[in-house]
Order: sequence, then structure tokens, then C-alpha cells
Amino acid sequence: MNETMKSLQYETKAIDVTEKGIVTVAVNGIGIEDSQHDISMPGSFDDTLKNDINKMRWYLNHDTRQLLGVPLSGQEKDGNVIMTGQINLDKQIGRDVLADYKLYRDAGRTLEHSIGVKAIARDEEDRRKVRQWKMFEYSTLTGWGANPNTYLVGIKSATSDQVRDAVEFIRMAFKQHGYSDERLKQYDMELNLLLKSLNGGLVVKCPCCGRTFDYEQYAEHTFSQEVQDAAVSWLQSVARDEARAQMELYRPEIQTEVMAVIDSLKGSVSDLTEKSIVDVLKYVRCPHCWSRVYRSNSIIIESSEDDTTKGCKPDEEKKPAKGCKPEEEEEKKPAKKSAEVPSASFWAKLNESIKK
Repeated sequence: MNETMKSLQYETKAIDVTEKGIVTVAVNGIGIEDSQHDISMPGSFDDTLKNDINKMRWYLNHDTRQLLGVPLSGQEKDGNVIMTGQINLDKQIGRDVLADYKLYRDAGRTLEHSIGVKAIARDEEDRRKVRQWKMFEYSTLTGWGANPNTYLVGIKSATSDQVRDAVEFIRMAFKQHGYSDERLKQYDMELNLLLKSLNGGLVVKCPCCGRTFDYEQYAEHTFSQEVQDAAVSWLQSVARDEARAQMELYRPEIQTEVMAVIDSLKGSVSDLTEKSIVDVLKYVRCPHCWSRVYRSNSIIIESSEDDTTKGCKPDEEKKPAKGCKPEEEEEKKPAKKSAEVPSASFWAKLNESIKK
């Protein structure tokens, strides 16, 4: 079987970070099944770390256009593949990433890492077990290149306390030296979204690409009002034990749409409410990938979440690529303008938001 190059991601960590940009990280686990069901056997990296180190690259998010620095050495140690590299501090991207490493270290967190490898030899009895790898590169994973809201990507839906913790993390970023103006603007944008969510605004996370944005800034789309009214009427008829009779009153095309809404909720009758039906009918388009994002995709949990709005579920008429492919542009309503946070009261609002 011909092997192809693949990216292996494992729960990794930064082990040591110096002011001169020397970073030592654990990039892969030995003897542990990864997300692609490969198991790196002890010694499987020995040859490549010895013979290929001079050809290896260190990238940001596997983007060959974003070279972070040079790998200096690698070894298998304590059940991990340990890589040490020198960040290029003459480039702004290098200074930003070093600042990221220091920020996450000070916050008791760690950036993740991934490696680009090709299996050279596998165990004949258990093909999951790789006895020899060829390693081409390793990457620091931050997501900045694809999504400026990277730190929010980890918040699928959170409590108010978790969002306050995220606000505090952003405060630490502003105190961190070495960030470029562009990166600080991105953090400022994220902070404003968090403050808005804490103050009752509807900040949502796209279930497809992870972009976090202000729901109310974008034009809201719905199915036809007739379908919405029919679905609500059907819900009310359930209590009267007249659901079937009510459904038979609708035209066939309306029946189809209403049943699609009901089936998509995937809950018991007791879980269905007029609000849940309206929430699943109303949506905005993600500004990054154009997927549907519903009100129930709020980053702050208000009630039990509905399964229909989890994960990337593009419409049937669009085929996703790299997450989701945008549909043909629909007629848009003028987007609402969000209120800007006055710079003079910026820190006052921030401090007020994290008080308990």
C-alpha cells in the first residue's frame, strides 16, 4: 500500500521557551493511537530525527508560506517526540508566535503542535502500528492564518464564568510585550465580542469553521413565514392530540418543510417549544464560510443545547470544501451596526465585566 504524507496531531505541549526564541516542544506521542488511528512505535522516529533533521521545516499551521524558524534537534524521550527549534525573531511573525508561547505559558496553558510525516514501515500484523516514520516538518498550531478569532475557537458554548476567564486571558495578552499592532487589534476585536456577550449581546460561534461574531451585525434569514406559522401551529396541536389532523391541513410542500424542521430538532415532544422552532428557522450567514449560524449557537449557554446546530451541516445545495463552501449570495438586508466601545471607557467596562 502506498503511503502518503499526512499531518498527525496529538495533545502536545511547549516544554521550554527562552527569551532568545529557543522553543522545546513535545510534538507527538509514542505508543498512543492518534486521531488517524496510527500508533507510533518506540524508535519509529529515530532514523528520521538523525538523518533528516537538516531538511525539516518548522511552520505555522502547516502553511509553507509561514516559516517560523529552524529545527535544531529532535529525540524520542519519555514517550514523546521532543523537538527544539530557533524562532526567527527578525520576522514579525516569529516575534508574535514567541509572544503567544509566553502568553500561554504565563496563563498555565499551551499551544498545540502537529507533524507532517509519511509512514515508511508498518507492523504486518497490526497496520495501525508504524515502525518507521519519515518526518518532513512540524507546526505550531494557532489558527491565526485562517481565523483571527482563534482563542474563541475553543469556546463551543460557555458559562458566564468561562467567558470571564477568557476576558482575563485577553487582558494578559495586552500586557504581553512583543505583539504586533495587527495582533493586538485582533485581540481587541475578540475582547469587544466577549464584553458584548457578557452584557447580554448575542455572540455566536459558527459550528462549521469556528468563526465567532456578533449575530446582530448580520442580516437574519428565515424560511417562509408560512412554514414557520405552520410549524408553530403543529406544535400547538400536539397538546390537543390533533397533530396528524393539523398536518393534513397543509399543502404537501408545506408538510415536507414542517416535517424537516420537526425532524431536525431531534427532541421529544416535551422539548419542542415555539422558541425552539423559531430558533431553528432563523439564522444568519457566517461571514467567513457562509454556513448557517443559529441563535442557539451562542457562546454562552442559556439553556440545553439543541443537537441540530452542532457541527458543520451545510445545506444540501452547497458542497463543503475546507470546512464549508459559500453558497450563491442571497439577497441581504442592511446589516445592523454594532455600537463601538469608546476608548476612554474601555478598561472601565472590562473591569466591570469581570467582577463577581
